[in-house]
Amino acid sequence: TFAPFGKEVITTGDANSTLRIIFNVIWLVLFGWEIALVHLLHALVLTITIIGIPFAKQHVKLVPIALFPFGRYLG
Repeated sequence: TFAPFGKEVITTGDANSTLRIIFNVIWLVLFGWEIALVHLLHALVLTITIIGIPFAKQHVKLVPIALFPFGRYLG
C-alpha cells in the first residue's frame, strides 16, 4: 500500500481488447471482489484517525486495480 504514494492509476491504450476483458471478468469473479473489499475495509478503519487518512486514500486508489488489473498500472 506504500506504492501508490505520488502515483496514479494509468489505463493502457489497448485496455478494451477482448482478451483483457475476459481476463478482467475472470479475475473479478474469482479474486478481485475480495481484494477490493479488503482495501475498502482498511480504508474505513484508517479514516478513524487523522494520521490514517492519507493511507486510506491510497487504499481507495488501489480498488480499481484490485477489481480490473489487466490493462492498468501505477505510474
